[in-house]
Amino acid sequence: MDLGIAGKSALVFGASRGIGQGIAQALAAEGVNVFLVARNAEALASNAAQLSREFGVQVEWLAMDVYAQPVAHLLAQLTQQNWDIDILVNISGGPQIGSASDSDAEQYQSQFQGMVGFFIEISRQLAQPMAARKWGRILTVGSSGVCQPIKDLAISNTLRSALIAWNKTFSDEVAASGITVNTLLPGRIQTERVNEIDQARAARTGVSQAQIVAQSTATIPARRYGSVTEFSATAAFLCSQGAAYITGSCIRVDGGLIRSTY
Repeated sequence: MDLGIAGKSALVFGASRGIGQGIAQALAAEGVNVFLVARNAEALASNAAQLSREFGVQVEWLAMDVYAQPVAHLLAQLTQQNWDIDILVNISGGPQIGSASDSDAEQYQSQFQGMVGFFIEISRQLAQPMAARKWGRILTVGSSGVCQPIKDLAISNTLRSALIAWNKTFSDEVAASGITVNTLLPGRIQTERVNEIDQARAARTGVSQAQIVAQSTATIPARRYGSVTEFSATAAFLCSQGAAYITGSCIRVDGGLIRSTY
């Protein structure tokens, strides 16, 4: 299926591993030039070389920490390298694990910029040239925890919900300019982050990681964890020409995990 986005340019966060890496690959496979951002320079360089070699697209990367460095730093790099971004994929790292009772206000505040503030500002800034071109895609990777709060991920549940509320509000303001703003909600996807969460739960409860995985799998109607490839295929479609009438939405890729009907 030709998604009609060959020659477009995408900025993908979290692109050193997992879902971010997978989405960058799915877009590159459609002929999209990709600018990769994450903290791990070595992984970014390796991923960039692989994407360029395999798909023949333009690939650049920048190692930066969105918790510590401002949006202006990234925008300056994009301008210097003559990148006009058509597709923005917002992905933040997961915060520390902890219950609502054990997480104080300062912990939420310390995570806000890197999980919410940075992505609000980069979306605002890049939407302006997208609007001038009458075409743009802004896609945020959230969490199933915004619909069905996940035990011991209080900070993630709370802050990701805040960003999704902003996305919905913003989507109304830019829709007439040809820009879509959507959020993808992953269920249990096989990534290093999910593996880390399973390990932490096993250590905390005194059972094996295999038991934790079995317990989690039993709550998923599909009876398995999803793959990064499956998740990334959905992301690529939401960035496509064919998804132009989908905006302000939260789309689940969860194997039926989330129990609510909307």
